[in-house]
Amino acid sequence: MQQHRDGHVPDLGFDPSDPGSVAARRSEILALEEAAAAMLAAGTALQLRAHAAAYEFGHALDVAEGCAESAMHVRSIANEVGLLVKLAAGTAQGHLASASVTLREFPALALALEENLATPAQVTTLASVGLKVNHADPDEQSARRAEFLQVMLERVRVEPLPPRALQKAAERVAEELTGESIDDRYERAKKRRRATVEDLGDGMSVLRVLMSSFVANAVLDRARKQGKAVIKARPKPGAQAATGAGAAADANANPSNAASGGDSTALAPDERTLDQVMSDVIADMLLTSDPMAASLAKGIQAIAHISIPATTMLAGPNTGGPGSTGLAPALLDGMSPMPLEEAKRLAATAPAFIRVLTHPVTGAVQAVDSYKPTTAMRAFLQARDIHCRFIGCRQPAARCELDHTKDHQYGGETAVWNLSDFCLAHHIVKHHTAWKVRQLGGGVLEWTTPSGKIYIDRPEPYDVIFRPSDELPRMASGRPTPGAASATATTTTDDHPPGDDLPPRPHAPKPPPF
Repeated sequence: MQQHRDGHVPDLGFDPSDPGSVAARRSEILALEEAAAAMLAAGTALQLRAHAAAYEFGHALDVAEGCAESAMHVRSIANEVGLLVKLAAGTAQGHLASASVTLREFPALALALEENLATPAQVTTLASVGLKVNHADPDEQSARRAEFLQVMLERVRVEPLPPRALQKAAERVAEELTGESIDDRYERAKKRRRATVEDLGDGMSVLRVLMSSFVANAVLDRARKQGKAVIKARPKPGAQAATGAGAAADANANPSNAASGGDSTALAPDERTLDQVMSDVIADMLLTSDPMAASLAKGIQAIAHISIPATTMLAGPNTGGPGSTGLAPALLDGMSPMPLEEAKRLAATAPAFIRVLTHPVTGAVQAVDSYKPTTAMRAFLQARDIHCRFIGCRQPAARCELDHTKDHQYGGETAVWNLSDFCLAHHIVKHHTAWKVRQLGGGVLEWTTPSGKIYIDRPEPYDVIFRPSDELPRMASGRPTPGAASATATTTTDDHPPGDDLPPRPHAPKPPPF
């Protein structure tokens, strides 16, 4: 990040000592940003239509000449477009084909861009995730994709989600609407496993490994724990100095030992950051299968959180296999769908379960029972918040800090209605900048920006879905037994209170209750 230099400061166009001048300049800057975003969105919409038109032009010529398979005219027009927009021909052809599919399947996205209701990055995300909504009947597939887009555009309209957070939210809606199970998609995606290396220059490269989401999260979790153990095992500065002095004296007494190398490498202090240690740990594990010599880092096991609906856990043995649909999905970290069979296999060996009680219609968390020694309040807030509660942040709650909305030193209570999870970066923003947050009840937070704009952040619903089925447990009334669960493997299961006999939730999701 570029740092400002001390000394001469150019004319900034406002007086830093005058609050009115500061506020006016801030408003001018934000107005410029808003105007630039609108122009960028409109330009992207125009380019989207131009790319789609170019692809359809080339494809029509290919069909007319009977060479649709080789797509020679599409390639030809893509080469010209590539020259105009300064892209490689192959990349340009991909953009043209993607634009054609986007406009054909999701025409409302172009309108959303033109009206500045969504950013180019959000549109790309929605188009990518929306294509996961599949069905054997083409008409039904079109209807479901249109419903997906309606739900997500409404979400974008009321909540400024960045692309990564939007992708997580969109994947959950797509999971409810698709006619293809996560198991089938997982088996197909698993065939694309691979490892690649990208050179960055300066002797550094990025190693990318495409693997199961659960395995990837577990690998990173284990590397982080081992890294922390290595840092914790470092000698204290005083002990390091004493060790260095003793080694120096030994070297003077026995020069041959020093000449042969001795233990001189141990004198160099380990000043690696956690990120650097984690990188070295992963390299050590891959190259030597011996993570490190520090005994404190050995035997560390990874932890991942999986949510499994109780109706799914209790369903018959033939309802959770590959290709199954109609059951609420298992979720990794409360957000990403994963195959039920894989989740059940992990749940079978889970050391502990946490039951999360949720509302049978809204899916909102009501309470948590813990069966292992833990702080019930911490467990409740992690289950409710799932991630950092700053607008758009998706740092998992397990790696966040609890914040008193009303500072404890000013009388704020240590109670669930005065606590929420923030990652370290946003915890600092909340306490040391002009951002303000207020609890509205039920875990809903009202954020006020330094310029006075207000955003509402709501806890992620657990999206419990009830679909009447002969395969699911039923009550005497013929409805499914109220109770779905969130498991964390830690695997959690979540039930609803007995007798809470409410009607089943509709099959298709509705726009979030903003």
